[in-house]
Amino acid sequence: MLEVIAGFLLLLGGLKLAQEGLVRLAGNRATALLGTLLAGPWCSFLAGLAAAALTQSSTAVSVLTVGLVHSRFLPLPEAIGVILGANVGTTLTVQLMALKPGAMAYCLGALGILLLLKRPPWRHAGMGFLGLGMIFAGIAWFESGCKGLGQHPWLLAPLNAAEESHFLAFLLSTLVTALVHSSSLTTGLAMTLYAQGVITRETALVFVLGNNLGTCFTALLVSLVSSNAGRRVALAHFLVNLGGALLFFPLLHPWGMLARWLSSGPAHEIANAHTLYNLVTSLILLPFCRPLARLLEKLLPDH
Repeated sequence: MLEVIAGFLLLLGGLKLAQEGLVRLAGNRATALLGTLLAGPWCSFLAGLAAAALTQSSTAVSVLTVGLVHSRFLPLPEAIGVILGANVGTTLTVQLMALKPGAMAYCLGALGILLLLKRPPWRHAGMGFLGLGMIFAGIAWFESGCKGLGQHPWLLAPLNAAEESHFLAFLLSTLVTALVHSSSLTTGLAMTLYAQGVITRETALVFVLGNNLGTCFTALLVSLVSSNAGRRVALAHFLVNLGGALLFFPLLHPWGMLARWLSSGPAHEIANAHTLYNLVTSLILLPFCRPLARLLEKLLPDH
């Protein structure tokens, strides 16, 4: 039980440290990407993808996008493209989590500590590598702790309830992600639980859908103190992820089988399913950025 808690905390701390280091290393590059590649939704999609890959956080990119639209720096159709790109860019974190955690933790952690002794920007890179090492160590501890979950029936109760009801699994994952502000973290946990046989593939896939919706709530909260222009971005993020969940809910079995066919093991199944979900929904919705923007402008008109 202590290993599960320690692994969760180490994973959470590693994500925060890696994000902080990568953001500092990128400097203003993420903002510059959003400010220069705005020739249309497709270019903004690539900018959002790159920005999320640099910062390892679609939440950070969506919050930044709310601010850019609020300040009238970024048009709404391009902002929706950024959100779609960020959804794809953040899948890189989950793909990294699917790698063998034990050896990676030691190598990345040692490299990070060595780079921390250097001056910036190497020090910032060191923060990123040390954070990644902590992520892998957290996964290794969490995997080890999951083997003893059967000794704690009270901890298995919500997971067993989620197995009985996909709707409950969706609500549980949405709520947990909204609380921890990181879909990468909760998707990594779902990946580990499935790899250890604690939950089934379909439940893990439902967790992926709920996690993607839960990550919208940070931007929704930030938009409460924004203008209607900023609120449209947060609402677009919510509607995009809700629409994706509704699209993929009936496709759990074929989606899971495709991810299994593309994967070398259980952890990679969920990582690849997560990437497929975000890539497919983004590519489907990308041509409709402008119609969606017009709809949002009608729903939330300027006063």
